Amino acid sequence: MDYKTDALVLRASDYGENDKIVTLFSLQYGKISAALKGVKKAGAKLKFAAQPFCFAEYVLAKKGERNTVTSASLTDGFYPLREDIGKFYAAACVTGLCDAVLYGGIVNEELFLYAVNALREMCEGDEGEALCAFFLKTLELSGYMIALDACGSCGGPLGDKIWFDIRQGCFYCAECARGARASEGTLHFLRKCAGMPFEDEKIAPDSKKRALKLLHAYFCDKTDAHVKALEEYIALP
Repeated sequence: MDYKTDALVLRASDYGENDKIVTLFSLQYGKISAALKGVKKAGAKLKFAAQPFCFAEYVLAKKGERNTVTSASLTDGFYPLREDIGKFYAAACVTGLCDAVLYGGIVNEELFLYAVNALREMCEGDEGEALCAFFLKTLELSGYMIALDACGSCGGPLGDKIWFDIRQGCFYCAECARGARASEGTLHFLRKCAGMPFEDEKIAPDSKKRALKLLHAYFCDKTDAHVKALEEYIALP
């Protein structure tokens, strides 16, 4: 049986001498694996279909539990992401997060659209802000939304001395302090990425990486998943 699906490549691995196995995030069927035969050969027509961040309409042949890509029509290759190391690792974080939260056969149209839009935004603008915004949305869709608007205990303003509790996913004011100290810059950068009111003058040069470290620590605590590309991105100068 052949079927079509719009899909984004999450990862690819070598299989045999000339083949690859791709993990696809498909709009219509969720996360699926499929074989791409002969794509490691020089001049293979479907070589593009196994490239990182490839967004295409795939035609797959299904036999039992196995899928094989028979053809593909490119929608967007997001080529600028491969020309800049920062954008490349940020994009790899997007696909890594999707891979970590998705289960086989579970459709998540909203996350799919957010992932594609995040990759497009990374091509054109600040990849760190796009990644942070996508990370926040992924947490929300997974049921782990972080409260950014007020103290998680008293509901009052957070002030200039704040704490973050990984277990609760909340920021706390000085009077209700719990968890670990966090910077104002981290909070306001997160608010900026979430589309909330923020104070730009409080965002420091290192706020982006601090925010991503906080999100990753929270994500690991809640899911036991680990996105290696995020460590690589944060380590970049």
